[in-house]
Amino acid sequence: MKTHAVLYTKPNCPACKMTTKWFDRLGYPYQNTYYGNADKSNTIDVSAEDKRKREWSQHKVERLKAKYHIQQLPLVKIVDDEGNLIEYWSGFRPNKINQYAN
Repeated sequence: MKTHAVLYTKPNCPACKMTTKWFDRLGYPYQNTYYGNADKSNTIDVSAEDKRKREWSQHKVERLKAKYHIQQLPLVKIVDDEGNLIEYWSGFRPNKINQYAN
């Protein structure tokens, strides 16, 4: 079974940057785009100048908190090629990334 990660990040977030760099270093595939649409990023920016992005971000934060009970970003979801959720976590967790990359 092939898997990949779906990331939800925020701008200027050290843990988010470290997570993407760790995935890159290990060559594990991930998406940081809105359902694979390269024009729409999963980056959550509640202080964005663009009103649509700001409102989407605020809504997304509330949904992620309610659904996944997280308190920090990044949110990392490991999914199979059919989109089934395998596991998720929040924060920079190199041990979890290593688990899936190896």
